[in-house]
Amino acid sequence: MKQILKSVLVVGALVPFVANAEVNVTLHKDVEAVVVNGEELPITVMGKSQFSLENGTNQLVIRLSKLIATGSEYEKFKSDPLVVTFTSEDKEIMIEPTRQIMREAQVKDFKQSPSFTLTDQSGKTVSSQQNVLPQGPGFLRDYEKELARFNEKQGVVLGGAALTASAVANAAEASAPSNVQKTSEPTVIAPQKQVSIQPAQGVSPENSIILMQADFLRMNPETQKQFLQWAVKNVRS
Repeated sequence: MKQILKSVLVVGALVPFVANAEVNVTLHKDVEAVVVNGEELPITVMGKSQFSLENGTNQLVIRLSKLIATGSEYEKFKSDPLVVTFTSEDKEIMIEPTRQIMREAQVKDFKQSPSFTLTDQSGKTVSSQQNVLPQGPGFLRDYEKELARFNEKQGVVLGGAALTASAVANAAEASAPSNVQKTSEPTVIAPQKQVSIQPAQGVSPENSIILMQADFLRMNPETQKQFLQWAVKNVRS
């Protein structure tokens, strides 16, 4: 069972920023956070747009989430999740899509080359490394495990000793897609003190259904179709 995130990080998503916060991240209205510093966000928090983080290197998994006009109707579009890693101190950072997404043609373009811009309060670009998060096996995504595998392959260290710049560069060259924005410095992510994990508890059948429904809603449309086809074939009479 997934661990439940209960931390100051979540509190920071629910209340306005305080003056002494170190790195304040605001997401554009069409950008959705899935994972913050290795912790997958609960469905109830995933729609929040503001996070207060510690100074240093931080890592978000985000995606575009937007209603797109398809003729006379609208369809919900969720892009592939991108891992965004950046280093900053004492700044207000805005994360938004690199281009406007309004029509189906623009969705297709974004799918081919997804990317986001990070700018600070003075309008300067904040350097970041961006990679599409590869999906693991199975119908249901486990973003925490996928991110852990991604970081291991890329040479990103969570709270460990610093890697050499060449080790990080070699890992990025070996696995990064063409749309990656690379940084020249080794990427080391320190443990976030504000994150507090509580032991997993037993889940009732009713709550299990709720969790399955939440996982289903996280799938992209194609994966939802595949899952439904599998469920119909394997349903018990």
